[in-house]
Amino acid sequence: MKNRQLEVSDYGLYLSSTDKINSFLKEEKIRSKKILSFFQNNHNKYLKSIGQGAWLPILPIDSVEYTIEINKTLNKDWIEVHRIEGFNLEVGEDNSLWVGSLSNLHNWESKDYTSDKDFNSYETLDGELCYGSLRFDITKGKYLVDVIGYKRKEELEYPNANFGFSFILKEVEELFGYKDPREDDKYDFNIAEM
Repeated sequence: MKNRQLEVSDYGLYLSSTDKINSFLKEEKIRSKKILSFFQNNHNKYLKSIGQGAWLPILPIDSVEYTIEINKTLNKDWIEVHRIEGFNLEVGEDNSLWVGSLSNLHNWESKDYTSDKDFNSYETLDGELCYGSLRFDITKGKYLVDVIGYKRKEELEYPNANFGFSFILKEVEELFGYKDPREDDKYDFNIAEM
């Protein structure tokens, strides 16, 4: 894969360690594979999940292609348009962090998110290969995440991404409190509209 371009086919994306999200689901006795619906209908469990860093939702954003980087800023072809710091996230024993379209959480299959894969993809009817989730090697630990949004200085034609996110992870000893990224009056991630 020459670049880290993600096709967001829903209204947002998420970051999660498969090991950590599975541990959270097991501890909370959540059997549903429809994780997104479960958290939408169980606000207290949702708040607990982001407080513990089981996952980090980034929403609402436009359903377009995004370039994704972890612990790297985007190059000189991009301009930073947005930055929010300090979201909780924990990486488990798998030493992997997945970034994917929220649509993946409509029917969660943890076997699709293993450390021996670098991405999950699908093919459109016209034969275009789209990446629905990307895996990054990240050491087990607790992190505060800075979310940085970018736009290209000069817009390129499809299928190139004209928007991007960089997620900078800062390791911490413990996670205290949390920021809820779904508080739209505080946090706006829709860089395509900025």
